[in-house]
Amino acid sequence: MDLNRSEVSVTTQHLIDMRQERDNWLRMSDFGDMGEFLHACSDLFPKECEPEYRYLGWEDIPDLLISREWLCPNFFDIRDALESLGGEDAEHFITWSGHYGYDLTADDPYMMVAHYLDLYGYAVTEPEDDPADMAENELVYTGVSSYYLDIPHSRYEIFDDNYN
Repeated sequence: MDLNRSEVSVTTQHLIDMRQERDNWLRMSDFGDMGEFLHACSDLFPKECEPEYRYLGWEDIPDLLISREWLCPNFFDIRDALESLGGEDAEHFITWSGHYGYDLTADDPYMMVAHYLDLYGYAVTEPEDDPADMAENELVYTGVSSYYLDIPHSRYEIFDDNYN
């Protein structure tokens, strides 16, 4: 999933009712915020005074950020915040946020990404050398793994909002 490559097909409820719907695919990376996106949508349908936009299809957008009648108002903030994460990390982040009770559609995405990176993003561990790859004259000590002392950052767990 890469929100920079996401696309959405836009039409209006009026065109659906008249059975004249047409696919207007918009690339979300062409827009900087929701205002620009809605302005582009209104340019697609100049004859309608107050169009009700409908999203018939989408690609590379999680279902929790879009439905047929709704696009998350902070979609572009979420997209910009997730740029600091890789593609696979973004998917893990979305799963993590739902699992720990965060609401990606309402909470501050920049703060959530910073919290996620503090907990998991900076604790990069190097894999241990495989003993088969080591030279014969090197001493191999198998008593304690280097992973034993790898403890994730816990400052948010200690000094969070419920700190007394």
